Amino acid sequence: MDGWRGGRSAADGPPASEEAFGTARVRAVLLMGGLPWDELDDGVQQVRLKLLEERARPDRPGIRDRDAWLAVVASRVAIDWHRRRTRETGLRERLAARWSRRPPADHPQEHRALALTVADGLERLTAAQRQVLVLRYYADLPVRDIARLLDVPEGTVKSRIHLAVAALRTVLRDMEAI
Repeated sequence: MDGWRGGRSAADGPPASEEAFGTARVRAVLLMGGLPWDELDDGVQQVRLKLLEERARPDRPGIRDRDAWLAVVASRVAIDWHRRRTRETGLRERLAARWSRRPPADHPQEHRALALTVADGLERLTAAQRQVLVLRYYADLPVRDIARLLDVPEGTVKSRIHLAVAALRTVLRDMEAI
């Protein structure tokens, strides 16, 4: 029976390229750092990219202890994941906390409820979709500025906004908010 990769059996262990990279150790550090299973491959790729970037810098001395370096970088990737998750989630909680301390007088209760529902909907979008919507509608940036910040053509920004609005509309319909 063929193994889990390219005809290799599981008893053969990981391929030599993965052994050379230290994938097993990186995956273990990422898992212990709290990265969910479905994010693990992305985390390993981030560590690989940082390794390649480090090796490409001629002004830096070589990495003395590669395994230690990989473990430190993997732990930092896990920390960054938690920070990003904390930043991206919790919009609803922050809005609710702000309004519980000092409800805005000029916004009726139904507007606050709608804002909380939209915050829930935003959390269900992809990071890229959420990014363009927040930049366009919350930060009130024009398409030209968003394109410059993201280093993409204006047409791409318009397309992303259109698709993100459609995705948010679908999410809100699924939530029976609209």
